[in-house]
Amino acid sequence: MMRICRGIPAGIAAFSLLGLLPTYVVGVPLVPLSFLGFGTIFNFPTSTSPDVLHLSGSQPSHTISYVSPSLSLSTDLHPATNVWVQDASITRESLEPQLLTYAKVDDVWSKDFLSTLVISYRGGSPARIEVSAYLWLKTLGVRQVLLEGPIQRPPNEKIPSSQIVLREVIPPGPLVLQQRRDGKEGITVHAVYRLYPDEYEAFAFGTIPNVVQGGWILTNITTPAQPASEREEEEGPTPQLIPVPSRLTMISTRNLPLAGTRFGLKDIFDVENLPTFAGSTAFSLVNPLPTSTAPSVQVLLSLGASLVGKTRTSQFAHGAQPWEFRDVGYSYNPRGDGYLSASASSSGSACAVAGYEWLEFGVGSDTRGSVRKPAALVGVYGIRPTHGALPLDGVLPLSEEMDTAGFFARHPMIFDQVARSWYADSLVVSRRPTSRFPKKLLYPTDHFHMKSLAAQKLVDEFVRSLQTHLKMKPVHTNFTEILTPFFPNGSFAAFQLSSNTLAEYRSWQSVGKPTILAFEDRFGEKPVFDPVPQRVFARAQSISEQDFNEAVEVKKSFRTALATHVFKDDRASCSDALFMYDAGTGGHPSYRVEEFNHLAGSVPVLLTSPPPGHPHPPKSSEYFHYVASMADLPEVAIPLGEAPYFSQVSRRWESIPVAVQLVARRGCDVVLLDLVKRLAEKGVVGPVEVGRSLEMP
Repeated sequence: MMRICRGIPAGIAAFSLLGLLPTYVVGVPLVPLSFLGFGTIFNFPTSTSPDVLHLSGSQPSHTISYVSPSLSLSTDLHPATNVWVQDASITRESLEPQLLTYAKVDDVWSKDFLSTLVISYRGGSPARIEVSAYLWLKTLGVRQVLLEGPIQRPPNEKIPSSQIVLREVIPPGPLVLQQRRDGKEGITVHAVYRLYPDEYEAFAFGTIPNVVQGGWILTNITTPAQPASEREEEEGPTPQLIPVPSRLTMISTRNLPLAGTRFGLKDIFDVENLPTFAGSTAFSLVNPLPTSTAPSVQVLLSLGASLVGKTRTSQFAHGAQPWEFRDVGYSYNPRGDGYLSASASSSGSACAVAGYEWLEFGVGSDTRGSVRKPAALVGVYGIRPTHGALPLDGVLPLSEEMDTAGFFARHPMIFDQVARSWYADSLVVSRRPTSRFPKKLLYPTDHFHMKSLAAQKLVDEFVRSLQTHLKMKPVHTNFTEILTPFFPNGSFAAFQLSSNTLAEYRSWQSVGKPTILAFEDRFGEKPVFDPVPQRVFARAQSISEQDFNEAVEVKKSFRTALATHVFKDDRASCSDALFMYDAGTGGHPSYRVEEFNHLAGSVPVLLTSPPPGHPHPPKSSEYFHYVASMADLPEVAIPLGEAPYFSQVSRRWESIPVAVQLVARRGCDVVLLDLVKRLAEKGVVGPVEVGRSLEMP
């Protein structure tokens, strides 16, 4: 698991390269495979990893304006590595720790980029590179050295070297050099990305920065780099390739809390010059490219995080079942037998985080469970912050009264770091210091036990850990009875209808109606939507403004009641109590294929209404994810482990994630973050792995 680094790890110079770099590397040629408008795909066919593909951006990120002696590059694309040094005496001991760091923490850089080494001197006084350093570099296969800054070359060079002048500082790590194409003297420097296959179909498209005009460039790389005759035929379409940048920018941006991390972004957030499809072809056809990036996303970028692409979502973020995704296919949950549902509209981001080691976190939105439910079903950490924690300008609305921006992460410490950084300037999150954790844990007996005994065992162990480590006492209670007085006329069905009204009215007025009018004006016919928004928009046309205002009042009344009677203010702990429940499926499988959900042992995922044929009216104990949505409360999903289930699809025993949700008083987000961090420090919870199994200790 990659940790967030702050430059070179302490004590790294005390180690040898331990085989991460060979004793000698023959110069490995870079071979272009495909030329695209935004870059060139290439590999190193004679290296130890010939199947690894890279992308060199076509736009130069930097220019080397002066080279002496002049340098003639042997290939059109020339791989190189840039290192930063501060020691006035540049020796092997100056260089080796950085290369070891590169090999350990970066999956984009490899020894294949060592044929040319750029040494950028960041010290004050003039420096000198020692002959011994050249001798060592030669054993690594370095064929030429470019020296940036006041560095004196040794009189007896063992490797050809040149002094260079840069207009801007080049970040450390891998890069590609090219002769200038405009006939002028100098060399252009190009960013390098590693291409990873999106095997779980989590992404709508990849992206790289537009370094010339600003904003971003869409990279829909879906064709194989090699001709079909040169590769083995595979069943199904070739996965899209997602370009990911080097993590080594963390060395040059070490003061930024999220430096070196990468994230995927739900495709309802605007990013400059990238389309916002929102799961709808019709929507994308009538809306221009955004000219600015959503402020909430810009915060992440300014904190040092790198955007690698937009993730798939249900159409307009409505709570659709997997088989109701039409314009955009449903993402694959990596867990278990490979056919488990990942639930709601942020499932693309959740599946990406659960599936890809090269991604640290994924951004989603949560209106009525769209982060919390996928987090539970793929077994990662997730958060719905207090409503209003971030501005949602530039984000496609579902219901402004309930919409929030949340995210997913596999590692509790990365989860903590992203949350504390992203929500740091929130006006609704309490900054009042706390001296202890809440004393009460509201344990709903009308909700637990879980369907799986193995899953319930994990829940019981977690509750005992809260008692042992945080002195939190479980209070067994019927939570439905607590909530019922705060529902309209004591009816959960009426309460649920009010919530539906908020989402359906807003989505119709802000998205559906404008899209239909624009589409008709442009194409002379009505657009076709996925089944859920099609039904929602049909119903919403009969919802009056008075109906909507009444639903708003129901929400306000509910929020006030819970703040007064359930989650009370506490000077020592912010929230006097936490509420716990399961947003998943109780340790039983629910599938992405509709027919599979009729197999023995499967259960439905309840989103915003009971599925057809459900045997009873909706019960609040099945929809506890409505509580935080309608009362503006913060909530986290915490993976506990996994339970066995017999898959009727694979016909063998598989593992399904088990998670719990914790809910706190409005504004008490930090209490939940402190809890996750403390439990991680105690070893109660920990990082989860990618792929079929969480493999938690």
